[in-house]
Amino acid sequence: MYKDMPAKKLDKRAIRYERTKDIIESFFTLAVFVLLMFLTIRFNWPIWLMAIWIVLPITDFLLSLFLLPYLKLKAVRYEMHALHLEVMNGLFFKKRTVIPIERIQHVVVKEGPLTRKYRIQIVEVFTAGTGHEIPLLLKKEAEELRIQLLDQIKAVKSDV
Repeated sequence: MYKDMPAKKLDKRAIRYERTKDIIESFFTLAVFVLLMFLTIRFNWPIWLMAIWIVLPITDFLLSLFLLPYLKLKAVRYEMHALHLEVMNGLFFKKRTVIPIERIQHVVVKEGPLTRKYRIQIVEVFTAGTGHEIPLLLKKEAEELRIQLLDQIKAVKSDV
């Protein structure tokens, strides 16, 4: 697709985090479909709807458990260059963003309870108009990227 794709890929250990997150989200989906089953019985909706209310959450769960984590692992890439940061993401529609170092205003490293358990962090890079996210980096890798970005920003700012 691209001649020179960004070199850095996500670590395979991020799959465990993605699976856990997707399973938790699937329980919320399941709750919605259980409610729909109850409403189908309560209001005498067509019985064929019950098949849909059963098949859809099972399909969602199986996709979330087996397919989507691997696709996301392959979809996110990034690379730090001397004058810009390149980020590529998107499962089906690929988006490639080049962020000039001189435009970066600040860098944020985010983590929550689940990401902390799996030692994963999300690096967010902010420019004047937008924020760009590099998800699912190992803690060590996220910290190295943050330090590298801050060093690059200092070098570019001192040259001006």
